[in-house]
Amino acid sequence: MTAGGEKQPSTDQVAQFLRYLAEILPNITPMPPEVMAHFGGHLNPIHPKLSSHLVAEPPVFYRMAGMLCGDTKPTMGELSGALSLPLSTVSRMVSLLEEHGYAQRLPDPADGRVVRVALTNVGRQLHEAIKSHAARSARSILGCLTPEEQIILLTLLAKVASNLNRDAR
Repeated sequence: MTAGGEKQPSTDQVAQFLRYLAEILPNITPMPPEVMAHFGGHLNPIHPKLSSHLVAEPPVFYRMAGMLCGDTKPTMGELSGALSLPLSTVSRMVSLLEEHGYAQRLPDPADGRVVRVALTNVGRQLHEAIKSHAARSARSILGCLTPEEQIILLTLLAKVASNLNRDAR
């Protein structure tokens, strides 16, 4: 319960909220500079050089890192398709992560021409730190709502995200 007596959002609700925001934010206007600076301030202790690049497109990096955390190591083409970004942009993003030791390119065991991408242990730690920060922010946002309002907000975000995904195809 929060100080106002509202029920804290569940972990699933926080995860849904973050997933919907990650899908919606890239389709809305860019973050204002003061918000980007605030986000960068939280990432500076993790890695000062990388924070400025993560701040530029945090939802995209968040989604990419989430995909790379899984057991399947996606190809560059799979990342490009899932993120709805050109292959060249995804390649630059992966190169940046690789340069700082957060990701690695791996040959495909079945086809040497195919390149797969995975997070390193340090990359997983960075993703977990970003995920924790995002979860704290989501809890704060959802915490001021009643359980019914939380459900309504998540339902509406799901509808907007679904519509944006349909329009992107």
